[in-house]
This record gives sequence, C-alpha cells and structure tokens, in this order.
Amino acid sequence: MLKTLASKHRSTVMKMARKYKATIDTPDCPRKCFEVIVERGGEKKALVARFGGIRLKRQRTAAMADREPVRPNHISTTELVKRLRADCCEICGSTSRIEVHHLRKLADLKQQGRAARPVWVLMAMRRRKTLVVCRPCHEDIYAGRATSSTRERSLESGVLGN
Repeated sequence: MLKTLASKHRSTVMKMARKYKATIDTPDCPRKCFEVIVERGGEKKALVARFGGIRLKRQRTAAMADREPVRPNHISTTELVKRLRADCCEICGSTSRIEVHHLRKLADLKQQGRAARPVWVLMAMRRRKTLVVCRPCHEDIYAGRATSSTRERSLESGVLGN
C-alpha cells in the first residue's frame, strides 16, 4: 500500500509512512496504523480510511458462520452435460467406460477423396466438436477405423438420429 501511494505521489515509502502514521485507541491498548482523514464541509462527518490498528490474536472460541451460496434454479444445463449424464455411447450405445472425444477443427472432417465417412463424422453434421463415446469406440476413432458393424448398431439403435 505504501509503495503504491509513494509511486502515485512520486515520493518515497518512508515519506508516505511518516505522513499517514497514526495511533488509535482500542479497547485493549493504543495501536499504530496508517490513517487518512478527509474533512468535508458543513454538517457532514469526516471520511476516515484506516489500514491496520486491529488486534491480531487468535480467538479460539470464535465461530465461523459461512453462508451457503445461493444457487439459482433457472440455470439450464448445456447439451454436453445432458449428453454426459445420459452415460451412453453415441456410436454403439454402450454404457461402460464413457469418454468424450474432442475434435480440434470441424474442417478436419471434410477431407477430399475419403471413400466412406465414418459414423463419428456425423458430429460435423450436428456442428459439434465433442462426441460422447465408450473406450473401444474412442480407440477406433483414433486408429482411423470405424467398422460397419459399429455403424449398423448405431443406426439401428437410433443413437445418432437425435
């Protein structure tokens, strides 16, 4: 605080400490602090800003009473959260070892000369960069293989039709 004031007033820390040094009376004993008093005209009380002057002794009997944060009821969950909570692979419908596949760019899916687009490329049609999949499907995506049986199962179950 003193460094900030000294820099603001183009002065030194010691000059600021001497200028704003004050002693206030507390119930325990007089305490040293830094104080600025701004007098206001008329019947208004003076503005007082203090730094320090408090007792720094631990009170073992003090009770902490933190308030619970207020959570608004009107906040809706995002589509990704809903898809994760479904706990179901969007390709094969499996419910074990669910993970999320992230795509860096949707433009990467539009490759020229690709013979057959894998099922997971349908995420480009839905304009989504994430796909909730099970571990085996995730490994298939990274290996570049999407078997026809996986594709047929997903189309039969209607998982990707939504």
